[in-house]
Amino acid sequence: MSDRVPDRWRLAGLCSVLGVLIGTAHAATAPLVTDVLPSGVPLPSPAPGFVLPPEDTGTELLGNVGGARSWLARKGIRFNLQDVEEIWGLTSGGMHPGPTYDGMTAATLLLETRRAFGWHDGLLNISAIQVRGRSLAGERLGSLNPVSGYDAGRTTRLFELWYGQGFFGNRLDIRVGTIDLDTEFLVSQNASLFLNASFGWPLSTSSNLYSGGPSWPFSAVGTRIKWSPAYPLVLMLAITDDNPTKGPFYSNISPTRIDPSGTTFSTSGGTLFMGEAQLWVDAAQSLSGKDAPALPGTWKIGGLYDTGRFPDPRYDSHGGLLGSPDSTGKPLYHSGTWLGYVVLDQALWRTVSEPVKAINAFVRATLASGTRNRFTTEVEAGLTFQGFVPSRPNDVIGIGWGTGFYSHRAKENARDVIRLSDSSGRLLVPEHHIELTWQLPVRDYITLQPDFQYFWNLGGQEPEKGAVSASRGAVLGLNMTTTF
Repeated sequence: MSDRVPDRWRLAGLCSVLGVLIGTAHAATAPLVTDVLPSGVPLPSPAPGFVLPPEDTGTELLGNVGGARSWLARKGIRFNLQDVEEIWGLTSGGMHPGPTYDGMTAATLLLETRRAFGWHDGLLNISAIQVRGRSLAGERLGSLNPVSGYDAGRTTRLFELWYGQGFFGNRLDIRVGTIDLDTEFLVSQNASLFLNASFGWPLSTSSNLYSGGPSWPFSAVGTRIKWSPAYPLVLMLAITDDNPTKGPFYSNISPTRIDPSGTTFSTSGGTLFMGEAQLWVDAAQSLSGKDAPALPGTWKIGGLYDTGRFPDPRYDSHGGLLGSPDSTGKPLYHSGTWLGYVVLDQALWRTVSEPVKAINAFVRATLASGTRNRFTTEVEAGLTFQGFVPSRPNDVIGIGWGTGFYSHRAKENARDVIRLSDSSGRLLVPEHHIELTWQLPVRDYITLQPDFQYFWNLGGQEPEKGAVSASRGAVLGLNMTTTF
C-alpha cells in the first residue's frame, strides 16, 4: 500500500505543483486526471470548484491522434493513458540483494457535462489501473515502507467511478461514487516528487485501516464534499465505507487478491469520516510586506474517525496477553479509531527572473489512537529544489526523510513475547528512511527519475546481535513515466 500514491502524474503533476508555487504557467497543460496515482497530486486550485483546463496534446506522446482528441474534447470527453516503468535494486543490506521490476498503466475517461449535455459544472470520472511486477520491499528489502507507491500487488482493476457536481459558482463541489481519498486528503503537494510510498498515503493509515483504507489502488463507496467559504480557506469532508475490499483486518491473502477486479463496492464495513481544513498563505507578504516576491504555502489540519472494529495490539479476546503461550491468539477488538494530522507545504525561497529557481519544504505529522493501532505517530519532511541543475531549469531535486513510531501497547506486546514465549524475539523500534531523488523531464511527455533510498531498523525491529548490516538497506531505482 501506498500512496503515497504518490502521489504521480510525473510530468504534468509536478509541473502543476511548481507552476502554482513559483509562478510559472504550467497549470493549463496539466490534466485534471489525478485520481489514478498512488500518492502525491498536483496542487489544487484554491477554490474547490472543478476547472477542466484546455488539453495540451503536446504533453502527450500520441498527440492529437489524427484529430481524435480534438473531436472528443468538443463532445466533452477526455481520455488519458499513462504508463510507469520502474527498476529497483537492493545494493546492500536487507534480506536478498538484487533487482526487481514494477510497473503501472492507468487509463482515465472524463466527461464534462456542460459540453456533452449543456449541464454546467458536472464531471463524470471513470478510471482503471493495471499494476505488475514484484515487491522489492517484501521480497528483498524487508521494510515496512515500500520503496515505491506502485509496489501494491499485481492487479487489473476498476479504480474510481464517481460523478462530481459544482454549486454556487463552484464554491461547493460534491462527488458521489467510489472514491480514493489519498489524492486529496492527508497529502503534501511537495512530497509528491518522492517515490517512497510513505510520502503519499502514510504507514499510519495504510497499516491501521482495513486494506489500508480508501487509498490507491483501492477506492470505496462514499461522498466527498469540498467547500470554499472564503479565500484563502478550503474545507473538505468525506464519508465512505472503511473497508474497500470487504476483507478481514488480518489476512494471509493480499487485499488485491481479495478484490481482484475493484468491483466489490462494499458497504458492509464501518463508516470512515475524514475532514480537512486548508489555509492558503503567502509567507513573504506576511513577513516582508506586500511588495515582496510571493512565497505561497498550504497549511492543512485534519483527521479521521472510523466506526469499525479494530484489534488491540497487546490484549486478546479474553483480556489476556497476546504474547502469552496461553493466549487465545485472537485480539480484543475495540469499536472505532481515530487519527489526526497536520501538513505544511511552504515555498522558502525563489527567484523572480527567468529561469526560475525555487526551494520548497514540506512537513507532515500524524497522531493516532494507541489502543487500536500499531503505529501512533509518524513524521515525514523534506526539501525540493527546482532550477539548480545548470542548463536544465525544469529539473527538480529532492531530499526527504520519514519515520513511524509504534504504539506503547505494540512495543509492550513485543516485550511480552520475549519474556513469555520466545526469548529470541526482537524489540520494536522506529524504521527510518531517507530518499534522494532527481526528476528529469526528457520530453514533455516523458520523465526519468533516478532515485536513492537508505533504510535503517528495517522492519521496525532492533538489529540482531552481529547482524547490524542486515537491518539496513541501500536501494537504487529508476522511474520512467510516459503520458500517451
